[in-house]
Amino acid sequence: MATKFQPRLDDYFRQVNQATWQPKGADYEINVGDIETSGGTPNLTDIERYSREFAEKTLARTDTIQKDMTLTLTAKSLTRETAQMMWMDADGDLLTQAAVTAQTKTFNNLKVGRIYDLGYVNTTINSADDDGTTPIQFVEDVHYKHVSELGKIELIAIPSTATKLVVDFDADAVDGEDDVAVYGGMAGQGVFGTLRYYGISDIGQNFKIEFWNVRIKPAGEISLQGGDDYGDIQLEARVFADGTKPLKYRFFKVTELKN
Repeated sequence: MATKFQPRLDDYFRQVNQATWQPKGADYEINVGDIETSGGTPNLTDIERYSREFAEKTLARTDTIQKDMTLTLTAKSLTRETAQMMWMDADGDLLTQAAVTAQTKTFNNLKVGRIYDLGYVNTTINSADDDGTTPIQFVEDVHYKHVSELGKIELIAIPSTATKLVVDFDADAVDGEDDVAVYGGMAGQGVFGTLRYYGISDIGQNFKIEFWNVRIKPAGEISLQGGDDYGDIQLEARVFADGTKPLKYRFFKVTELKN
């Protein structure tokens, strides 16, 4: 049977987007990185009126009294921005540490396999002994392993008669130039800002989609130990109305883009 109307075979589309994030109060956007999947679910809360002017109760009217929307987002790129979303801390703190020289730390209750913390990072060991009258030396890679970046010592053997370990060490300064980020897990209630999507598909119509006012947080479980594949970051965004925008666009705005 012939078609009733002219077939439309050129209107297929494929949603492929790049996303950017504009932190609340900032005047710039940052590329979120590789996005695997994302979707939005509009939620409408209605009140309904059923009429009794018919043989059976009949739906006569529906009025929407509440609107909201939830976004889901799977990011494949661990950027500073997606890390802030995952750990729920948008403050952007950097690690700082004043340099120390000839600092001493004493550890008692020695046992092979225990890990001892020097209290600083980027450490250099000057000496390690039991601080006796005739000091018994602890030799690196024989009696202990030193992880400088973490400032930790793992005890792998104990010299005979030694009952404590006294470590003399230095530690390098750490400042903003070292650019080591520090996050406070669940320090906030999520990360707030503007999320934008820019269509990049070669098939069909592309759009720019702007969610003005969203809160992003982890979507359920935060993966701390993955399997054998690359890691993904599962995020959830709540879309809030922006009262500074025209009424029609207060939740989000969609603009066609030319391919």
